[in-house]
Amino acid sequence: MKHAENIEKITHHATASHSVPPDQSGRSSSAQIMSSAHMHVAKGEAMQGHPHHRLPLSGRFLVPHSRNMEGPHRFYAREGVDPLREAFEAKITVHPGMGGKPVARESQSDLIDALTVRESSGKRMAYIHVPFCKMRCLYCSFFQEKYQPEQSAVYTDALIAELGIWQGRAIQEATPLHAVYLGGGTPTALAPHDLGRLLSAVRSRLPLANDCEITVEGSVADLDEALIEAALENGANRFSLGVQTFETSIRRAMGRRSSREDMARAISRLQSYDQASVVIDLIYGLPDQDMEVWQNDLRTAHSLNLDGLDCYQLGVHKDSPLQKSIERGSVSPAASSAFQGGMYAAQSRFFEDAQYRRLSISHWGRTPRERNLYNTYTKAGVDCLGFGPGAGGNLHGHMTYNQPDYKAWLGQVQQGVKPIAMMMAPQERHRLNKALGSGLEQGVLDLDSLEDLCATQKYAKLESRKSLRTLLEPLLQQWGRAGLLVSGGTSCRLTVAGQFWYINMTQLLIEYIDENVAQ
Repeated sequence: MKHAENIEKITHHATASHSVPPDQSGRSSSAQIMSSAHMHVAKGEAMQGHPHHRLPLSGRFLVPHSRNMEGPHRFYAREGVDPLREAFEAKITVHPGMGGKPVARESQSDLIDALTVRESSGKRMAYIHVPFCKMRCLYCSFFQEKYQPEQSAVYTDALIAELGIWQGRAIQEATPLHAVYLGGGTPTALAPHDLGRLLSAVRSRLPLANDCEITVEGSVADLDEALIEAALENGANRFSLGVQTFETSIRRAMGRRSSREDMARAISRLQSYDQASVVIDLIYGLPDQDMEVWQNDLRTAHSLNLDGLDCYQLGVHKDSPLQKSIERGSVSPAASSAFQGGMYAAQSRFFEDAQYRRLSISHWGRTPRERNLYNTYTKAGVDCLGFGPGAGGNLHGHMTYNQPDYKAWLGQVQQGVKPIAMMMAPQERHRLNKALGSGLEQGVLDLDSLEDLCATQKYAKLESRKSLRTLLEPLLQQWGRAGLLVSGGTSCRLTVAGQFWYINMTQLLIEYIDENVAQ
């Protein structure tokens, strides 16, 4: 209890009267860090916008059709239209429930000390960021560093050094880690020997659970025998590969090198070892990807006998390479949100008919080998250790952001300093926010468990039985009329349309609760 009391005091002091100072241009340093930070997010969420590219905005700005509305109507969906395509004007591109209160730099050290001597409870994970890519894809928001072969050994040495900075502290060593994710960037850009060294260090320096999911994110083009064997021999048991589409012409237009045939051969090579879950990402809504191309992508993926796959909606972000290419006319426009809704419904029907297991709104499992633990734990807001430039972490609800600048990160690590550049203290009802997001990610709103959580946390105006249910009833009824969910007594289940719009719905639920509790 003493650790918890110290954390509360430090957090209150750090956030009560301090803000992060602006740089010389007037832009806050927090915005600079968040614009390039790589939070431990579920693989592929770059397609819809990184959750820490910006602080959460209010619902009236997130959902265009509600900007000029007041009262509860700004949270409502459209009625009398096709909900899959028109429930809201556009999908929001920030991730729901993110943000918090910036911690002043002068208070970060004491707060980190207090947080890291305290054991975690429940599941835990680690995110390890590799910022290098051999080329930049047009749709990608995560590109940081052009890969140079001589960087591989130096970077791996630095990551291994960072793994040791918090050795001996309870936050790193007291309880097991259940998922480790090597993300990027492109971790498979590392030389095979260095990837093997990194994975070996993960196993020796982090307390992994016996059934820990260890994922290597990568490019199909990198999957030669040497790299596959280095990863498998050092404990990798899951590969997440960025295919995006099998249509060679679209791949080339987006900056991808491998053809449909190249990818099929490389995936088959990896599967031949039969030692790891093999999953891929597909994106729907790409330029020139009509419904026939999308259906062919689904059929091709199914034919490869994968362990699982993700289907993500394309997001075209302001000033991104893809947006600039579309504006120049060198690339066709992306599919509209309404058309993407139809593509989402098509993939749902396809994989349900093929007897895949839905592991989340966007993730499907075909075999028992695929568990999707990292993505699931991310949405649940479990504690996470972050390593690498720009990597994000979660220490007892406090979000951490490593120094995003590669050279600055490297210098701090070489000095034995944990390179945390920014911290965010948790929002007032962050556990409820995470529970809302985690539940809707699974397609369900379990009102009984949410009310139990409110009572346990003693949230003001929400701790008495049925208070949350009563508060949410008008909004949930309206969403039901709009075709987004079906009420089942103690829970609500999302329709296919609700699944497509679940990010909007999660953010609007959070803001609806905030607004009504504040009254």
